[in-house]
Amino acid sequence: MRFLLRLCACFLIWITFQCESSEPSEPEEVVLLWQQYIDRNRFDSARLYSTELARSYVDFLDALVQDDSAEVTHTYLRNLRCVVIGDSAICSYEIEDELGEYLPDTLILKRVDGRWLVHRVEGFATPAADTLLPGEEELVFPPADTFPAKPQ
Repeated sequence: MRFLLRLCACFLIWITFQCESSEPSEPEEVVLLWQQYIDRNRFDSARLYSTELARSYVDFLDALVQDDSAEVTHTYLRNLRCVVIGDSAICSYEIEDELGEYLPDTLILKRVDGRWLVHRVEGFATPAADTLLPGEEELVFPPADTFPAKPQ
């Protein structure tokens, strides 16, 4: 009976280790996984593979997509190549735009505690607080000279 209990315990331990998801070890794997999370609006999961700098981009996307009915997409990263230099990786690829043309794009990854994380999204800058969001182009703002002067 003891033998059977030990065998069951060993089997359960073995199953536990087999079910653990393996951490991506290559920058290309991280880029693909991170992009899948972004495409599926799984921003909390994307944040797990982002440095603090890249989290601002993920936060920006999360703020744009406020409801669960947001469109789920599949982004194909054509010709994905990463060049590793020490603890940094520059991953370049081509991404298809709305007109079907392929545009070059880049993600920069950083190795932190042995894990590759998306560090910088090229072309993304944190938008200013007064930046219009998509769909707000028609809003009318009063001229700047109608605001009261700031006290000095």
